[in-house]
Amino acid sequence: MPKPSVAALIPLSLLEAIRNLDTPVEDGLDELAEEIMVRRLGLSATVAAQIQRYRQSAAKGLGVDLDETVSVFRLVGRRADAALVFADAGRRAARYAAKARGRSSRTLAKLSRRLALSSVARLARSIFDGDLKARGNVVEVRMSAPLSIVALPAGEACLFYGSAYLEMLRALTGFEGALLHAHCRSRGDSDCHWHTAVAEVYE
Repeated sequence: MPKPSVAALIPLSLLEAIRNLDTPVEDGLDELAEEIMVRRLGLSATVAAQIQRYRQSAAKGLGVDLDETVSVFRLVGRRADAALVFADAGRRAARYAAKARGRSSRTLAKLSRRLALSSVARLARSIFDGDLKARGNVVEVRMSAPLSIVALPAGEACLFYGSAYLEMLRALTGFEGALLHAHCRSRGDSDCHWHTAVAEVYE
């Protein structure tokens, strides 16, 4: 029986976010570059090799072992800047997902809201295993067993999924507002549940 797998773009996005945040700004301190490379995980040869492997898997539409992906979530969770990594990774994953679908945000923007949301819902299900539905003007996403909770039961990794869903809604439907994590398995709720909140306009 084959092992459960996860879309390769998920661990790819997590490692790319680590590398992005570990890359020093150009401040003229070139003499410290070698020391920085040694001390920062995101700039290591190991992470570079894993990123390349995940990119190749993503390009071929292949998955990554679920346990391996959980390990990457946990790797991020040990960092002091984990929240920044999860948020960045979620946005990256959303952009990868939209690109994999083969439709640009400009193309989807021309569709009706219903058709655009249907496209986002398919991505949410096929890539992230999320159940996205529109109820009137509110969009809801539910996940019964997200990898974020499997990896980090305290719920800090749920930011990855929240950022991914929000980025897809913004990019593919033109949504402007917030996505609130109203319920979470980490708080004893039956599932993780996000819903949209339209941004207020101030006169």
